[in-house]
Amino acid sequence: MSLHGKTAFVTGAGSGIGQATAMAFAQAGAWVLLVDRDESALAGALAALRQGGGQGATMVCDVRQGDAVRAAVACAVQQRGALDCAVNAAGVEGASKTLLDEDEALFEQVMDINLRGVWHCLRAQIGQMLSQRAGGAIVNIASAAGLVGSRRCAAYSASKHGVLGLTRSAALQYGGQRVRINAVCPAGVSTDMARRIVSSAGQDMAGGGRNYPLGRYSTPQEIASGALWLCSEGAASTTGAVLSMDCGFTAA
Repeated sequence: MSLHGKTAFVTGAGSGIGQATAMAFAQAGAWVLLVDRDESALAGALAALRQGGGQGATMVCDVRQGDAVRAAVACAVQQRGALDCAVNAAGVEGASKTLLDEDEALFEQVMDINLRGVWHCLRAQIGQMLSQRAGGAIVNIASAAGLVGSRRCAAYSASKHGVLGLTRSAALQYGGQRVRINAVCPAGVSTDMARRIVSSAGQDMAGGGRNYPLGRYSTPQEIASGALWLCSEGAASTTGAVLSMDCGFTAA
């Protein structure tokens, strides 16, 4: 799954799945632009990436702002000349509330980051890849909550269902121009976001995955490996796919 000489763009790269993905891509030989709205988190992630022998840079960016996303893509191209692959991992969990308890501000926040943010990223990334006439690969980090409903987070589930709709539609529209677009759907992952979700439900991480067929949560590195494969030549015939990496959560 070599990405030697490739240029990669990863949102949400300051922590969790995004950071693990940036690390995995760098270790596979890519130069990585780490994008996040948290400047201090980005600095720590880049330091860890370079300590591991990887190469890259950072750019502070709020994916809710289309102009900011386009500027970030332009930054990667300015430094490297092209954009070969991208992973859109920026996201928020919202709150553990039922539909009637979610207010409009919460709904809009979740949709703006999780869905509108991916929409902005896809538009900028696909546009750049088309201009290069060399194709490319994009992975959207969705969720098992995009495949099934959620008992606790209706807005979050709706946003991730939307991400899958964007993924499949974009794959249909741009596959003929050699731009592959796929999605990864984790369930519980050992990240700070998951800890907040589990804590808000009055549970703890240690026992949270015991009802999954594999009896545990995934690690960020495992999800990153799925994104890496989808961006590699090994997945050259794969587009519009939804890869479940959920320790069996949606198997039932």
